[in-house]
Amino acid sequence: MSLPCSPSVSPEEPRAALEASLSLVAGRRGVPMLVSLREAGQRQRPGTRAPAPREDGADALLAAEFEEFHARLAPAAGDGEAGVIAALQALAYRHLGPGRAGGSGGTGAATTPPTGEQRVSAAATAADLRAGRYLRLANYHNTPASWKDELVEELRGYARDFATVGVADLEHFATTGQWPGGRPGLLPVFYEGYRDNYEIAAAACEEAGVIGWFFVCTEFVDTPVADQYDFAPAHRIKLVDENRPGERLAMTWEEIADLHRRGHVVTPHTASHALARTTLGAEDIAREVSEPKRLMDAVTGGDAPATAWLEGTGWTGDSAADRAVAESGYRFVFGNTMVQRLPR
Repeated sequence: MSLPCSPSVSPEEPRAALEASLSLVAGRRGVPMLVSLREAGQRQRPGTRAPAPREDGADALLAAEFEEFHARLAPAAGDGEAGVIAALQALAYRHLGPGRAGGSGGTGAATTPPTGEQRVSAAATAADLRAGRYLRLANYHNTPASWKDELVEELRGYARDFATVGVADLEHFATTGQWPGGRPGLLPVFYEGYRDNYEIAAAACEEAGVIGWFFVCTEFVDTPVADQYDFAPAHRIKLVDENRPGERLAMTWEEIADLHRRGHVVTPHTASHALARTTLGAEDIAREVSEPKRLMDAVTGGDAPATAWLEGTGWTGDSAADRAVAESGYRFVFGNTMVQRLPR
């Protein structure tokens, strides 16, 4: 029996959108994503008021599309987190990817404050979309020089349809449910700390008029140049044909400081591109969680706002590593299906 399908979504579209998104992943291109905005644990926010519900129903339609995409994709992808990721990835491609029609696909103004729910489920994710508790991201990794013109045009398109987002803007949305200026925000996020992120992506962001979010593996930065070509694949940091043995592949600390001075968001992506599930002992936790923030804050003179684990593991507060993330002063954890604001 075939699933029912709304008039605006053909039965084939969820699979086609997912395959198109996966082709971007395979090609090391920017991948649009929708993720929930969650509070990492319950916290009281005196004076916070949720804005009145809107009448346009854009976010309700987005939630309904997600439920349809999930129903069609989850049986193959898996009923757990993998199915949620597949549906969000395909839905994001539909609304944020190349050829998107009319921009936002929902205003992104939250009708209720972010929840403290930590579960990854289709029902919880649909509820977040329906309530406007979600973020738009474009996730990038390598940004070689050959791709600069394409990247500038892509970022200009995002700047046309969405607001640029800094840390204060994200905090404002997490607290009030409203984006400053009224337009929904989108965060271009560049992972790992490649040299070409500094030389190409940052310049492209500035040419397009957007703020870049740069998540840097600090041990990649500290690795001697002669060893970076071997360090990268050993730590699941993928390279492209333009990367050459013996060349510097990672940012330097001076470049990290310069990105901060230029108004971009620069923050750790652990030290060695670590997995949460293998960061267990006190020494590992200090190296992957606490020390990267201490180093980055010392270099930039700022307050690194976020971290992210390899494979996008979320925060539950149950592990010693999670507790160290909060204790180190990070304000957000970026994951596969949600961005979580940490208790402070």
